[in-house]
Amino acid sequence: MLVRSRGVLAALLLVIAAAPLQAQARIGYVDSRKILQEMPGRQQVEAKLRTDLEVLGAREKKMIDSLNVMMAAFEKDSAALSAADRTARFTALQKYDAMYRDTLQALQTEAQTMQGEAMQPLFDQIKIALDDVRASDGLSMIFDIGGQANPIVAMDRNLDLSDKVIARLRTMPATRPVAPAARPAPAPAARPNGPVSAPAGVRRP
Repeated sequence: MLVRSRGVLAALLLVIAAAPLQAQARIGYVDSRKILQEMPGRQQVEAKLRTDLEVLGAREKKMIDSLNVMMAAFEKDSAALSAADRTARFTALQKYDAMYRDTLQALQTEAQTMQGEAMQPLFDQIKIALDDVRASDGLSMIFDIGGQANPIVAMDRNLDLSDKVIARLRTMPATRPVAPAARPAPAPAARPNGPVSAPAGVRRP
């Protein structure tokens, strides 16, 4: 994939070099990591996101702590149970454990969605600023050297537009943290008549 990307870039450079001077494409580049780091409003958005994620983390920790307590109780009572009672409690325990693991998965999915929704307004503003700078400078394209699949290995620093984009962002209304979309809370698992195992899964005693 890297070889192919370099081949595409080399072909592009050859096309640009072969074109008449007045028809050559004007290009620039930015470092999206620097832009995101310095853009207005980012810290407030991330602080609000951390608070929201901590709420989900507290819910997850509460469930895990509860499971650990139930596991300890089951292990303590297990020796005094008859084989039939142990099997019955173990079956209920397995169902309870599975329901709780489903709830934990739902919380993790909600956290990922919440993070995407919180950061999207920042990305939207960066896109607008990039388009404004590209248009005002009469550029054909802008590369991002901060991307994970960046094929560029050398560049003229005079073409770096990161500071221009940051300056443009500072003239735009700052992005304010938004409340996460209301979502129904995961339904709690019904507790069986007996303790339950650890969240990693239940193994037959």
